[in-house]
Amino acid sequence: MRRSGWRFNRRRSTHAIPWQLGIIPASREVTVEDFVNYHRHEIGRPKSGEAVGMDVRWGNEAISGNGEAVLQVGLSTSLAHDRRQLRPLNLSVVIDKSGSMADDNKLTRVKSALLTLVSELRPTDVLSIVVFDSEAEVLLPAQPVSDKESIKNLIREIQPGSTTNLNGGLMLGYQEDLKHYRKEATNRVILLTDGIANRGEIDPQMIARGSQSYNDRGIDLSTIGVGLDLNKDLLEKLAKSGRGLFHFIADSQDIQKVFVNELQSLISPVATEPNLEIEFGPGLELEKMYGYSPKLGQNTVKVKLDNMNSGMTEVVLAKFKPHGEGPDASRLPVTVRLSYYDSDREKTVVTTQKAFLALTEHGGKDLVEDSSVAKNYTIAVLAQGIRDMAASCEDHRYRQAEKVLNTAINSASKRYPGMEDEDIKRTMVIAQKYQLVLRTENQHSGSEEIDSDRVTEKSSGLNLIPNGDFSAGNTGFSSPSLSYYDPAINCLWPAGFTIASTFNSPQLHTLVAAQEFAAPKRPNGNEQVLFANAGGTESLVLWTTRVNCKPNTTYRLSFQSISLSGGNEWTPTYEIRVNGVRSEPQPAGTGSYSEIKMHWDSKGAKTATISIVRMPIPHGGGLIGIGNIEMIPSLSRG
Repeated sequence: MRRSGWRFNRRRSTHAIPWQLGIIPASREVTVEDFVNYHRHEIGRPKSGEAVGMDVRWGNEAISGNGEAVLQVGLSTSLAHDRRQLRPLNLSVVIDKSGSMADDNKLTRVKSALLTLVSELRPTDVLSIVVFDSEAEVLLPAQPVSDKESIKNLIREIQPGSTTNLNGGLMLGYQEDLKHYRKEATNRVILLTDGIANRGEIDPQMIARGSQSYNDRGIDLSTIGVGLDLNKDLLEKLAKSGRGLFHFIADSQDIQKVFVNELQSLISPVATEPNLEIEFGPGLELEKMYGYSPKLGQNTVKVKLDNMNSGMTEVVLAKFKPHGEGPDASRLPVTVRLSYYDSDREKTVVTTQKAFLALTEHGGKDLVEDSSVAKNYTIAVLAQGIRDMAASCEDHRYRQAEKVLNTAINSASKRYPGMEDEDIKRTMVIAQKYQLVLRTENQHSGSEEIDSDRVTEKSSGLNLIPNGDFSAGNTGFSSPSLSYYDPAINCLWPAGFTIASTFNSPQLHTLVAAQEFAAPKRPNGNEQVLFANAGGTESLVLWTTRVNCKPNTTYRLSFQSISLSGGNEWTPTYEIRVNGVRSEPQPAGTGSYSEIKMHWDSKGAKTATISIVRMPIPHGGGLIGIGNIEMIPSLSRG
């Protein structure tokens, strides 16, 4: 599994409040090594007879005794310059053509990449193509790539549809690949999607279980996630169990990069089960590993890497501080061992390199004088800053979040004042967008950090959501992506929302039947509904608020939802998101209210940020209603 990069910020107003989910990422979703390894590194290819090349270097080989040092371990695999060198290929490509793929020309770019892919394949390679939206269909049954022009004509005819039946498409892809399974071939499915399963089987565990059954029969899987609204955990899990790669595409312009330029990395296995071990003496102290999930031992650190395919490059970065101890304190060694299973030679290989750090009275002036290490370290610092910023936001420490990000940005700007490197600039742009969000909010609100000791406790029978029944009108929440309109005839012709007790008095949109569509639960008689015209091929934060809660308590969150436009293609699905935890996507009722619900464990949290997110639909408009929003403690664990 090799990820191709990180996401750009959502195209929303940067004046939205920073805790609003979808603006600031969850810290667990910020994968530092994704940023660092997004670009191809300047690392020499392996020597003849080697599957993986390794390059170990210090950012500065000489430092002072009170300085710091950055170690870079670079890895690379060979390019198959002759396509005939690759194993026979049995490939099934599964393409998401749901409505959201029309946004940002994603589907157009996928089709262009597929056309180039077909040109690259050999006549003896076997190809099948499956497309899916609300339904899945076999566009090209598995067959040798002998008539390339006919295949290209089929690709050109692909058009965006409606919802996302990811599981249906994936299973059809596996079935096609199985028809031409050969033990000596690369038998692989490539799944490309920009969304979350919301039709057919949507349970991630069931999808993973079905996928695993084909992996057990010898078919591998690579996954490509495009855009912002993904079940990234599922795509990573599918690729890992499928002995394949997970590529995250930062934006749709990089589809070509991954799908064609890195085709060998998708389909050509070189080394599996790679493990890296860095051993250092008592004269060095490990200060920081950038990314991955390192396991620390006594003077050692171990990193389990993703499987390696042809044409890949990767670096691992670690920062050390010298102690000035040991038999030769002026020359401190590190030993790096890489072990992996060589797929071609069918044996385990272990390779070792040493690098020495010199301590001098007048050490190097810069932490990283080596240009390659300097670039990668700068990206790593920015990425770590984004991750630490997200963690501070999760703790509602917004001033600290801004401070962390400022430090990372200032460090990068000092090292590269002109931002002439496009790879550094890409990460800097992401960091600066989050910086602006935090700066705007902190200036607007004074950024008063939440005193978690001043949490208002609620009895277990009461709703914690202020104005969850909208009886007080447009207050107690925000709808950052939509404008508010006072209730009036046809006030919902444009995109926007209003608060009203009924839809038909006044008639908020004259193309909808003149019915009340009042809140389904009305114990007080003054309950109202948030009615909105809120379609679109990107997800949309429809409603968000922040409340106090009790730690170690399980809460039941729910709301009532209705689609008023009629037809399944107009019916949205919703997620409830609480402090970065997401519910399963659930459809609204069509013409009548349906409950959307989830349970959430507060663990140590004393505040909760709750958002109702309307997932992408294939239309620019769509009349909906939500009401009776509740958050009720259901279980306290003391």
